[in-house]
Amino acid sequence: MIICRSLYRITVPYAGKYVRTITSTLPASQPLNVMIREHLQDMRLRESLDPIPYSSDAPFVTVNKPAPGEMPHRKVSIIGCGQVGMATAYAMLNQTTAGTIALVDMNAEKLEGEAKDLRQGSAFHQNVRIQADSNYEVTAHSHLVIVTAGVAQKDGESRLNLLEKNVSIMQNIIPKVFAFSPDATVLIASNPCDIMTAVAAKVGGPTVAPGRIFGSGTALDSSRLRSLLGAALNNVDVQSVGGYIIGEHGDSSVPVWSSVRAGGVPILKHGEEPNEILNSMHREVVESAGDVIKRKGYTNWAIGLTSAHIGKAVLEDIGSIMPVSTCVRGLFGIEDDVFLSLPCRVGDGGVKRVIKLPLTDTEKDAFLKSAEIIWEQQRQIWDQI
Repeated sequence: MIICRSLYRITVPYAGKYVRTITSTLPASQPLNVMIREHLQDMRLRESLDPIPYSSDAPFVTVNKPAPGEMPHRKVSIIGCGQVGMATAYAMLNQTTAGTIALVDMNAEKLEGEAKDLRQGSAFHQNVRIQADSNYEVTAHSHLVIVTAGVAQKDGESRLNLLEKNVSIMQNIIPKVFAFSPDATVLIASNPCDIMTAVAAKVGGPTVAPGRIFGSGTALDSSRLRSLLGAALNNVDVQSVGGYIIGEHGDSSVPVWSSVRAGGVPILKHGEEPNEILNSMHREVVESAGDVIKRKGYTNWAIGLTSAHIGKAVLEDIGSIMPVSTCVRGLFGIEDDVFLSLPCRVGDGGVKRVIKLPLTDTEKDAFLKSAEIIWEQQRQIWDQI
């Protein structure tokens, strides 16, 4: 039907032509789009919830939003300019969603070389100012800060020892970020992603609104799964394949097969459990990072593209729904301050809403198991922060 909002009439097809006009009963103060939005409001509130504070003791604070019509200068800062940080910078440079990209790294000599290399290609992309410094002052007034800094695990090193090192790094980074950009949204891409996101949120403290600090989580895992499914379905476009991996960004991640669709068609029938072929596809997702590292020594391009994609959703306030790491305490019976991935609406200010994704009993049990595994590691350092 065609809506003539100025006259508040509805023209409907009749005998193949638009000839019948019916006067609408909508009052002038309530056009149809408002009525639809109000109708869907109940569903939005029922099927999603506000982001959860990092701790049950933390007070809830609201997000500082720009004034209506205000378009702030969009500046992105990337903390840690190793392989992942520079892949993120390169991807964001080509998206041209930011007017300024600021790079921060402890290795000042290498950092200047990276910045110079990017600047010398400025004739081939839209005007983006590239800054680089070891001093966090260069990040001042950032709209978005992406943290990729961290240390890799060494041979024979315990996971707890590695975790303690990365916690120390996060405790050093987050206060400096908010000192120069108190209203910034912070995306954590450092590993272990979920625990580092929880740590960053706790270090940020109760004055940072829930959802403003969140992790890249299983956005990349979900992309890997959709890519495999698209290829298996005779090269169906990945954009036509929908589905999520939730939980940990790691070994205990959970593929939500019950929600996977290809062209709107469910992969599984109602009540059907995944077969060994689908299970092996998930194992390939879990093992893919290790396989890439074995072959080239590190991963960077996929997580760089993922971080840039999430960053674009924040900078342009797109409202994309994607699985990112956020606090899940209170969901599915989880009582601990655990951060895991669930589908979230991401826009200006980070996570805006957390989607209550329907799960089968098997998927719910796996999600709870993932929470237990993460908390078993996180609880060892949680009270020290």
